[in-house]
Amino acid sequence: MNKNYGLLIKRLVLSNGTKKREVEFSEGLNIISGPTDTGKTYVFQWLKYMLGSNDSPKTIPENIDFLDGYLEFYSFAKKETITLRRVFSTNKVFIYSCSFESINDKTEYLRINTRGSTKLISSNMMEYLGANSEVELRTHVEEEKYRKLAFRDFLHFSLIDEKEVIKDKTLLTTGQYVSRTVELNAFFYFISGKYTSFISYLSKLRNSKKKKEKPQADKADYLDGLIIETQNELDTLQAGENSLGISFQEEFLFVTSEIKQHSEVIKETFENTEKLKTKRLVNQELIKRFNLLKEHLNSDLRRLDFILEGGSIISNLQPENCPTCGKQLDDYHDETHHEKVVRGVNYEKLISSYSSEKEKILLNLSDLSMTIGNLEEDISEINKEILREEKKYSEIKQKVENELKPTQASLQEKIDKQVDAKLIKVKIEYLTNQLIRLNSQKKLFGTTNLLIESPKEPTIEKDVVDKNIEELTKLMNGFLVDMKFPDLDLKSNNVSFDFKEFDFIINGKARSVFGKGFRSIIYSVFVISLMDYCQRNNLPHAGFVLIDSPLTTFQEANGTEEEEKVPEELKVRFLNTFCNIVGSQIIILENKFSMNVNEKKMNFIEFTKDRTTGRYGFM
Repeated sequence: MNKNYGLLIKRLVLSNGTKKREVEFSEGLNIISGPTDTGKTYVFQWLKYMLGSNDSPKTIPENIDFLDGYLEFYSFAKKETITLRRVFSTNKVFIYSCSFESINDKTEYLRINTRGSTKLISSNMMEYLGANSEVELRTHVEEEKYRKLAFRDFLHFSLIDEKEVIKDKTLLTTGQYVSRTVELNAFFYFISGKYTSFISYLSKLRNSKKKKEKPQADKADYLDGLIIETQNELDTLQAGENSLGISFQEEFLFVTSEIKQHSEVIKETFENTEKLKTKRLVNQELIKRFNLLKEHLNSDLRRLDFILEGGSIISNLQPENCPTCGKQLDDYHDETHHEKVVRGVNYEKLISSYSSEKEKILLNLSDLSMTIGNLEEDISEINKEILREEKKYSEIKQKVENELKPTQASLQEKIDKQVDAKLIKVKIEYLTNQLIRLNSQKKLFGTTNLLIESPKEPTIEKDVVDKNIEELTKLMNGFLVDMKFPDLDLKSNNVSFDFKEFDFIINGKARSVFGKGFRSIIYSVFVISLMDYCQRNNLPHAGFVLIDSPLTTFQEANGTEEEEKVPEELKVRFLNTFCNIVGSQIIILENKFSMNVNEKKMNFIEFTKDRTTGRYGFM
């Protein structure tokens, strides 16, 4: 397989700065299996969001703090590992030319946007994919209008959600009438590498068949066809115009102002909390030191009490006479004594002095105890105030994160949609005038036999389209036969393309008439076959296919008819068919099923929804 195009998804990581939740992918078949509400669809939403979608992943209790998303992938075109970082509910994307583990505060990055800027993620992703961003796709059958090939054109055939996979309309378009032409032309480019309009080719093909039988009728039919197509497009635009007439600008500005004001309050509350904590710490330190001083004063008090008690005992002793001269020792001293005798101490003055000192200490202790009590009361009030500030901080922050920011994101999305409103009005005006011109030409044609020429297009050889479609259908047939899809002829190609409905026919039966389960199988086979086809023919492709619930449709839990479900044995064969795929990456998100899987042939990740066994879920 050629490795000049495409991406290899390696890792999806959600982080809150200290903790992370991640899931790793590998080349080949990847299966994330688990019951409902374990995070499988949440993985799909984040992958789509990381690749440029403006639809934010749903908000769940487990992800309130995990607002930073990282997507690590390998670019075969650039031959390097790239990591995208995006913050929840923003249109800012940061691109690092390294793996997730290598990112730090000093890592250089490129800052781009998903919308509203000249630096858009689509341009970078086209470069990493290896696709030519200068390719122009025609947007209208009659008009010479074009738009450049975009990354979202590739994602239409790579990201298939649980509702899309069971749809009964064409697989080639999103279902929006206004974008049908350019989407079909994009598909033609993917299978051929040609710039030429697929729709124009089909129009010429139909016209050439009609001209062989009724040349004159063909001209009128051609005009009628243009009138009907123009009228349908006009009706579609007018129907959607009313929904775009509401202005959300004032509400958006109000919410933005509320977020700014609340953010300032959050900042102020945080600063107040920190100041209170600092004041509490100072008071606690003062109490600690005052208690130490209190111990010293109590120690001095005990020493004074001891001295006073000893002095009282001594004062009650009777004076003694000198054993030599027989005189009292406390009256005087005599040189005739063998030792000098100090005149007696005045115990009353001593006791009075010590008592005075004791009163001072007791007064200091009283003041000190009162001060300590006041500090403790102050700390108690500070603690209450801290709790109030922290509660206020938490409530305001929760309101901003859970109410105001999601509302802001929703309003921004609505405003972005209104950007197209003026263009739609211009388009409506143009189509209205176009209808007038076409009806005038039709009347003129009826009287003067005016020839209406079809729009000029570069010549397309019929075998270019037929050859590409045939090769694609053969790949699809090979996969379906290998998994023993019901009612197939093993010796012939059971798959053909319906150029009228732009969908596939399986063994003579239109895909749209199959049950939901079988439609999802065919859709999955189509996108995987298209990826295989592009790689075999060295054509650009996203390089991966991500499908949400192709085997257990999201409606089965709500009572899907038995005949619309996929038999268990077909599910097993479906996985066995793609577990040996080489050079491609298939990611399947599937409900927990009771089949045996060979984990050695695939990257199998199971969410158990059991806290005691295995991995509970993504978050």
